[in-house]
Amino acid sequence: KKGEARFIGHLDVARFWERVFRRVDLPIAYSQGFNPQARLQFASALPVGIAGENELLDVWLIECMEPAEWFDRIRSNLPPGFVLHDIGEVPLKSPAMQASLRYGVYKVYLRSEISQDELRARVQNLLSQETILRPHQKKTAKTYDLRPLFDSLAVHNECGVVVLEMKLRTGQHGNARASEVLSVLGIEDGRYTINRMELMLDEPVVDAVVAG
Repeated sequence: KKGEARFIGHLDVARFWERVFRRVDLPIAYSQGFNPQARLQFASALPVGIAGENELLDVWLIECMEPAEWFDRIRSNLPPGFVLHDIGEVPLKSPAMQASLRYGVYKVYLRSEISQDELRARVQNLLSQETILRPHQKKTAKTYDLRPLFDSLAVHNECGVVVLEMKLRTGQHGNARASEVLSVLGIEDGRYTINRMELMLDEPVVDAVVAG
């Protein structure tokens, strides 16, 4: 999900993929009950405003299909901002991606006046701290420790642009927001562009549907 499409919310993205699959007559499975829902499951919801380079999506079907036959058909029905990289079959007994998810890798492209040396100094200072207490997003009196939720931070330069690369905890065992890390680094909201480059699982999902 790239470009202007990054401003589309997660629920609308899920509905978008369902419509695409229906348009190409992919035999997707639906839940039972009064209000059947398409059986689609993302490894992790992508926050509004963040681009995703290699997002993961599971799709349940009611028939066994040959993945290669559907790749071009699906890709040709995608509007600008959405790209299908790969599609394949996954064993039904495979662990759920949401349970296996551990990290998200992000690249942050800065538009602020902060220099590469200054940002590197702030990152080193942040990494040296054992505890970084932050208020919960729900604005309760409770706080949480942000420090265990980021594994690594690195600063480099790409074509004259200062880039911060982050490996953050994502999933059931902790979930760090890229914007929160940027906040404690003193980088103002709106002075950067965030791309989620990769989702890392306990064990690689072979032949999973990959959409970005």
